[in-house]
Amino acid sequence: MQRKQQLLLLFFFLSSIVLVPQLSHAKTASRVNAQSAIVIDMESGNVLFEQNADLPIAPASITKILSLYLVFEAIKEGQVHLSDKVEVSRRAASTGGSRMGLKAGTRVPLEELIKGMAVVSGNDACVAAAEHISGSVDRFVAKMNAKARELGMVKTRFFTPNGLPAAGQVTTARDIAKLSTIYLHRFPESLSIHSLQAYSYGRSSHHNANRLLGRCPGVDGLKTGFVCSSGYNISATAKRGGTRILAVVMGARTPWIRLAETEKLIEAGFRECGAPHADVKFAMSADSSPEVEASPVKAAGTAAASLHRNKSTVKLTRLAALKAKKQASSVPKTVKGKKIAANSATPAKTGKDLTKSHKTAKATKVSSGDAVQQAKLKKPAKTTKSAGKQPANKTSTVKKAAAKNNPHANNAKKKPKG
Repeated sequence: MQRKQQLLLLFFFLSSIVLVPQLSHAKTASRVNAQSAIVIDMESGNVLFEQNADLPIAPASITKILSLYLVFEAIKEGQVHLSDKVEVSRRAASTGGSRMGLKAGTRVPLEELIKGMAVVSGNDACVAAAEHISGSVDRFVAKMNAKARELGMVKTRFFTPNGLPAAGQVTTARDIAKLSTIYLHRFPESLSIHSLQAYSYGRSSHHNANRLLGRCPGVDGLKTGFVCSSGYNISATAKRGGTRILAVVMGARTPWIRLAETEKLIEAGFRECGAPHADVKFAMSADSSPEVEASPVKAAGTAAASLHRNKSTVKLTRLAALKAKKQASSVPKTVKGKKIAANSATPAKTGKDLTKSHKTAKATKVSSGDAVQQAKLKKPAKTTKSAGKQPANKTSTVKKAAAKNNPHANNAKKKPKG
C-alpha cells in the first residue's frame, strides 16, 4: 500500500514538472492576437516563445529584408557600390503600392534606394535595385529563392522582390526569424537605416511604419508589412544592455494589434532573459493609435466611426445645455430680501452657451505596400445653443458662468504595406 502511495506521489510530481509549463505556455500563446508569432534571444539563438510559427502566410513587405540582404551582400563583395547611380526604368517607376516616388529615366544613388526600401518600403526602389544588381527582376527573384534555401528558409517561396501579392508567395514566422537573425548578424550596420523614423526624398517626406521606434525602449528595427491576404506583419528587434530580442508577429488583424502584441512579446522576451523590461498588459484602442497602415475599406470605416462618435458627443452637449437652462430658471430669486441657494451649489449660468466643433478624421489610401497618401475627411459639427434668463432681483446671488464643451475630433491615420 505504501509502495502505491509513493508511486502516485512520484506521478503527480512528474506531471507538475512536465504539464504545468505546457499549460502556462498555451495560456501565454492564447494571448497573442495574431495568426503566428515567435520570439528569439538573438545572442543564444534560443526560442523564447512561439505560436503557429510554421504556419504558411504571405510575407508582404517583410520580403524586403531578403532583398536588402542581397543588396548589402553585393556591396560587401564589391559587385556594386553605395555611390552607384542607378537608372530608374519604366517598370520600376510604374510599380504600384507604397512608393519612394522614383521617375523613369532619372539616376538615383544606390544608397538612397536602400533607404527607400528600408524606411519608405518603396516597391519602386526594390525593382530599381533588383535590376541594377541582377539585370532583371526575374533573375533577382531567383537569387532570393536560392539565398532563402541557403539560409534554411525551407517553407518560403518568393515571386516578387518587394512583397507585392503573388500566388504561391508564402513564408512562416520561423523562416522570417531565421532571415532577420542572420541578416542582423551579418549586416549590423543596416540598423542605422532601419532605425530611421522618417526619410525624405525629393519633395516627399515619409514616416517609418514601424511605430515601435521611439516608443518601445531599445527598438531599432526592423520591417513591417501588410497585404490583405495576410494582415499586418512585423519583424522587430530591440537591444537592452547586452541582450537583443527579435519578435516576429504575422497576420495581426489591425496595425494597433500588431503594435501592442509585438511590444508585449518584446517585453516578455527581455523578462525571460533577465534584462530590463516593463509589464505590458494592454491592447490599444483605435482612439489611441499612432499612424499606421490600413486598407482603404478599414480606413474609411474608422473615419466613419469617428464621425459617428462625435455626433453622439454633440447630442450629449445639447442635453447638458438644456439641463443648464432648466437649473438657471428654477433658482428662486429672494424671499423677503433673504438669499436662497439650492443644495449649496452654484446655479448653472444663464445667457448663451455656444459650442462649436470640427471633426476631422484622416484615412490613408492603402495599396499593397507602406503608407503613402492620406485623405482628410472633414465635417463640421452641429452648433448647440442654450439660453436662459437671469433673475432680475439685484440681491440674487446668481452669477453668470461659462459652460463650454468642445467635442474631440478623432484621428484615424493609416498607412499601408506590401
